Amino acid sequence: MEFKIISKSYNFIKSFVSFVEINRLIRKSSKKTIFFYFPRRELTLKDIKYINNLFNDLKKKYLIIFGHKHFKIRLKNFYFLNEIFIKYLKNTDLFVSNYICDLFPNNTKKIYIHHSLYDTPLTGKKNEKSTIQRLKKYDYIFLSSKKVVKSFKKIFKINDKNIRIISTGYPRLDYLDKLKVRNKKTILIAPANIHAYPEYSMINSINEILKIIRKNTKHKVVFRPHPANREYFLDKSRTSFKENILSEIPFLNDVIIDVSEDYSKTYKNSAFMITDLSSTAFTYSFLTFNPVIFYSQNENIFEKKYKRLNHFKDRKKVGEIASNIEELNKYIKKFVKKTHNYRKSIKLLRNKIDYLGKSKSLITNIMDKIINDKY
Repeated sequence: MEFKIISKSYNFIKSFVSFVEINRLIRKSSKKTIFFYFPRRELTLKDIKYINNLFNDLKKKYLIIFGHKHFKIRLKNFYFLNEIFIKYLKNTDLFVSNYICDLFPNNTKKIYIHHSLYDTPLTGKKNEKSTIQRLKKYDYIFLSSKKVVKSFKKIFKINDKNIRIISTGYPRLDYLDKLKVRNKKTILIAPANIHAYPEYSMINSINEILKIIRKNTKHKVVFRPHPANREYFLDKSRTSFKENILSEIPFLNDVIIDVSEDYSKTYKNSAFMITDLSSTAFTYSFLTFNPVIFYSQNENIFEKKYKRLNHFKDRKKVGEIASNIEELNKYIKKFVKKTHNYRKSIKLLRNKIDYLGKSKSLITNIMDKIINDKY
């Protein structure tokens, strides 16, 4: 309890110091200000390089300030700042985030750059209404393609004329696409956030999955938990098997738990991925041209709830769907022998992303127009 009080006090003081410094910078500058905020501490480091790169072409013309909640960041114009302070920032002209925020500076235009490549469910059904209301606080929403724009409008019922939903391509993929590493020596297991989608999670079957992999192949296995779950799996104080379902993994040969921030090498060194409903499946396939096995034990329920989503419809174009352990076994055997026959369908689907390789320049151009009231 005492540690939590000290931590909260330290966070407040550090945020207040940052708040004062940010306002000082803004007052001192003759340029218009763009403020980008990372609202999810545990997801910040994985995105920081591509987000920083995204704003490179705007840094000469505008004052770019980044806010975050991660103590390890030591970069120019990056400031530790709790979200509560954002609404008190003065004279910011453009606010941008890639996860949903709830508080904003007054009298500023607001852009949400969607962090997912596809229209993967953002939350469980219980929280969908509140998610819609949170999204509606933004003036602009940037998505990867026109078909995702269409889906977003339909699923989230965003018909408000004050919100512009725009196809801008997917800057994360364009950034990662330049990194070339391909050894194909591992099988990658990458579940979705276990707390967001517990009814669809593969996590309770993880040991069965590992045994099947070990039975069918000599490949090393990389288990990459969702960034929001890393602390959960690394917490050694858990004793219950249900609380720490991966307790056996460190004792299995050739199984690596990957909690690194940069997943590009892990992805490109793998032969194929096994996931449940994680949005990273399409990013993975489009980056590596490797297939994915979607382990979907509640496929009937998933189909009923999400059949309108492109994420649901396009899974067979990048891999296979296994609804039970026997089917998973069959597809692992198949993928171990051969995966290149999926490359054509993956490439065709990848090419439907708008502005492939050009998203950075497009987003830069749109932001420039928005901040100057020309868009």
